[in-house]
Amino acid sequence: MDIKLFDRALALGNLIGYSGMAYIETNIDFQVISWNPRAKDLFGYSENDVVGQFLYTLIPVTIEKLTQCRQTEVHSVSYINNHGQKIQCEIYCSPITNLKAEKLGMALLAKDISSRVKDSLLLKQQKQWIEELYGFAPIGIYHVQKDNKITMANSEYAWMLGYESSDTVLNFIKDFPAQVFFDQEKAREFTSALSEAGQVSKFRCRLRRKNNSYIWALCFAKATYNELDRMDGFDGFSINISETIRAEEALKKANKKLKILSVMDGLTQIPNRRKFDEYLNSEWKRHCRGKGQFSVIICDIDFFKYYNDTYGHQAGDECLQKVARAIHDCASRSSDLAARYGGEEFAVILPDTDQEGAGLIAERIRTSVKNLKIEHKNSITNKYLTLSLGYSTNSQGHKYSAESLVALADKALYQAKEEGRNQSIGKVLENE
Repeated sequence: MDIKLFDRALALGNLIGYSGMAYIETNIDFQVISWNPRAKDLFGYSENDVVGQFLYTLIPVTIEKLTQCRQTEVHSVSYINNHGQKIQCEIYCSPITNLKAEKLGMALLAKDISSRVKDSLLLKQQKQWIEELYGFAPIGIYHVQKDNKITMANSEYAWMLGYESSDTVLNFIKDFPAQVFFDQEKAREFTSALSEAGQVSKFRCRLRRKNNSYIWALCFAKATYNELDRMDGFDGFSINISETIRAEEALKKANKKLKILSVMDGLTQIPNRRKFDEYLNSEWKRHCRGKGQFSVIICDIDFFKYYNDTYGHQAGDECLQKVARAIHDCASRSSDLAARYGGEEFAVILPDTDQEGAGLIAERIRTSVKNLKIEHKNSITNKYLTLSLGYSTNSQGHKYSAESLVALADKALYQAKEEGRNQSIGKVLENE
């Protein structure tokens, strides 16, 4: 054999060995004359076992294919080797010919592609799973390029934005921030956060729909980068939280209503004792920081027990409602507060009001109730329902307490009752 040809054959054999491929040669009758170690690993037979054996009895290639092979062919086959292993392999068959193109035998290369087939199948399954998830997901999924064009969107995202299909979204939305966000301030906040941090998480905003309405959404986004590690867009998904927002708003309204109810007297529909105490405390603190005067009025319906005994409790309730409305209307400033103090007693808080002013309002309340002309035939004072009132004023700031002021007004009320009722009496806290 020519030395150069021998060297080339040796080099080729080494390459085949390093490639991990099985190499097989046969004679014209397809009897094995060469069988390398990798062939043993792949098919389970040693060279001693197979030399002289017919190739088609050892590997999954038929005699018909070997006979008809005129040029290099590739066959993908699956078989169970003699060790019980399922093997996927590719077999390259090529005829060995002389210079006259006469067929002398066959040369075959084979490689195990089981792992590749398995990986390909797994990749196919994963791709199918991703596509199904993408289409079935109950959240909007999309991709936006650096030029703000949406290049990918699932059907849920199209529905969220009010479009008929994903393709419609891709064709229509060419400027993501301007067209998708209902509030442009939110659009700027979103793009700024994405640019600075590379991602946006739990971003609550309103998304503009095709008909210019909106839905509330919780948005997430993560920047994507090109091979130069430069941001070339972002992947995002949005969750429709409109129902959550509506529930939150309903809860806020319910809480607001509950809060109002907690400080309102159910019968008279004016503030209750709790609200009176809260407001007195807050306004007294403000009063102590300033230099103004502060007054309180306590009033009581004269002989109300007799009224209930005479006309019944339902009439008594109606009477309390009318009196409460009259007192509330007389405390006309936004800073004034009229409240039901307890039973048939009412109280009025008058911030920034001196004794003279408190006296005028007390008399206005007394006269207003009297002018209701609510019949009270068993009253010792008048044939109509009347009030007795006591009021007190403080001008000394933090020198006294709010409780002291209320106690003094109550003392003045007691005096008004002792002196004949249907009148108002005032006292100044500093003089007591």
